[in-house]
Parts: sequence; C-alpha cells; structure tokens
Amino acid sequence: MNIKSLLIGSAAATAAVSGAQAADAIVIPQPEPMEYVRVCDVYGAGFFYIPGTETCLKIGGYARYQIDWAEGDDGWRKLARGTLTVDARSETEYGTLGAFIELRANSSTTNPVPHLDNDGDALSTGVGGTVGLQQAIISLGGLSMGLSDTLYDAGLSGEFDSGGGDRVHFIRYTFDAANGVFVSVALEEADTNYDYTPNVVGSLGVAQGWGSATLWGAYDATAEEWAAKGIAKIKATSALTLELLGTYESGHSFYSVSNGSITGANLAGYEFSAGGYIKYAVSPKVAIGFGGQYFANQHNTQFDDYALGAVLDYQIVENFDAKLAVNYRDGDTYDANPTAGNWSGFARFTRSF
Repeated sequence: MNIKSLLIGSAAATAAVSGAQAADAIVIPQPEPMEYVRVCDVYGAGFFYIPGTETCLKIGGYARYQIDWAEGDDGWRKLARGTLTVDARSETEYGTLGAFIELRANSSTTNPVPHLDNDGDALSTGVGGTVGLQQAIISLGGLSMGLSDTLYDAGLSGEFDSGGGDRVHFIRYTFDAANGVFVSVALEEADTNYDYTPNVVGSLGVAQGWGSATLWGAYDATAEEWAAKGIAKIKATSALTLELLGTYESGHSFYSVSNGSITGANLAGYEFSAGGYIKYAVSPKVAIGFGGQYFANQHNTQFDDYALGAVLDYQIVENFDAKLAVNYRDGDTYDANPTAGNWSGFARFTRSF
C-alpha cells in the first residue's frame, strides 16, 4: 500500500508540474477595447462622431452627367462632374465650431479645338478636366470666413435666370433673430492683390410657413458701384410655389446680372431686371416649372433683353434625380448678333449621397 500510494502521489505531482509548465507557455493576450462609430444626431442625419473625439463629421456629395445643346452648335456638349463635401462640427462655449470643404472636379467637351486628319476630316478631340476647391469655410457661432459663393448670390429656381455674383473670399456674420428673421453682413474680396478695400454685402430676410422674403445690398469697392436685389418665395398651396425677383444696379460691377448665352456680348449688366417663376409638384416625384426674366437698359449699350425657361424635375429613385431644361433668350443683344443661338437646354442626371 505504501508503494502504491507513493507511485500515485508521484504521478499526480508530475502531472501538476507538467500542467503548470504548459500553462506558463501559452500567453493569451487581452483584447484591446474597441470604440464603435457613434451616430451624431445633434446636427441632423448623416453625422457621426470621429472616434476618440467629440467632433461630428458628415461626408456627402454628388456625381452628375449633363448633356447640353444650343441653337447654332454643331453637336452635343457634355459635362461630367464629381463633388465631395466634408462637414465637421462640434460645440464650444462660443457656439458651434464648424468646417466645411467642397471639392469639385469637372470634365467637359465645351468649345473643343478641332483635330483634323491628313484629309482635313475632323477627329475626336478627347476631353479635358479641372479639379478645384469650390468651398472652404470656417465658422464659429454666427461668424464665418473662407471661400464660397458671395452672400449676394441668389436667384430663381429656374435655369434661365441671373441674380448676380460669384465665388469670393469673405468674412461674414449672420444673426438669427426670433420669428424666422435673419440678418447677415459680409466683407468680400473678388480681386487678387488689387487693393485693400473690400466689397460690402448685407442681407435681411424672413422665413416662415408661408415662404420667405429677402433683401440684399452690395457695394463693389473696385468698380465703385452698388446693386440691390429682392426675392420672395411664396407657398401658395402644398404643391404650388411662386417666386419673384427684382434687381437694380447703379453701374456694371461684380454683382451685375447677365443674360448670357452670347459670350462677352452681354456681360456688362443691366440697370433693372425683374423675373418670376412658378413651380407645381405634380406628384411627390415629378415637378414642372416655368418662368422668365426681363433685363432692361444694359449699361454699355442700353439694350433690353429677356429670357424664358421651362424645367421638368423627376426623381427616378431616392437620391437619383433627372432634370430637363429648355431656355429661350432674345432681345436687342440677340438682334445685334444674328448668328447667336436663342434656344438652349440640357438633360441632367444627378446621384447625390
């Protein structure tokens, strides 16, 4: 019995030692803590928290393909565009701190240089492209600065109209008052190394359930001219919307309107312009619109011109839209340029995300 107990004890001790050595040889690493992407619903749909921060980020943009035509052209003109936007926001003791970036790439066959073979016959010209920064905006509360469209940039919802203005470098402050009233003022620079005097733009508006109404004023310090504009958008019914526009200019400036399918011929602006646009939602996916704008007393020639346009919007599926536009332009400027086309339009397809 003593020998048997000794053998059993020795075997148990040997197994215990062997098991301890085997356990020491296997090291199981502890899993690293994972931080899942969290949805940020403070600023609306599509935002998420950047892991490890309290900054909310939204990535968006669209891809577009457009086929243009105009009377007097020898063929179709095409445009492909890709736009990527990044919107970052976080809360501070001074309000929301934001950054918005829009990158845009275009590839167009507009105005190609003809390529000819040895017999003088036309060859395909290929396509060119551009990539650029469309917007870069830093904002804190009501204060914003960077590169974007001018505060004065606004017009009707058609594809025929002109409201004046383009992209600028700016410093802007917007105050949101009660009952939908808002006031904005901006210092803008549209020149490069020209002088130290900025343009000044202001706007005053109200937006409520019935629609909105906004007034703008702009002073071009380089041209030493000023411009004013008013736009009203009225929701007549749940399906019918009416828009009205009026502009005045003391002279040709950066903020001038243009009635422009004749390149260089009518870019001098007009003393007065007035326009309207009516849009009717036939169904949740289909809308039609029609409108026009009259341009009076062009600054260089005193010509009067007008533009008319019709638009059909169709939502093929969610986030994929089609637009068909037909425009007609005429007036004194076109009478003086008989070879210029009056009819134009496009078919546009946009997939947004």
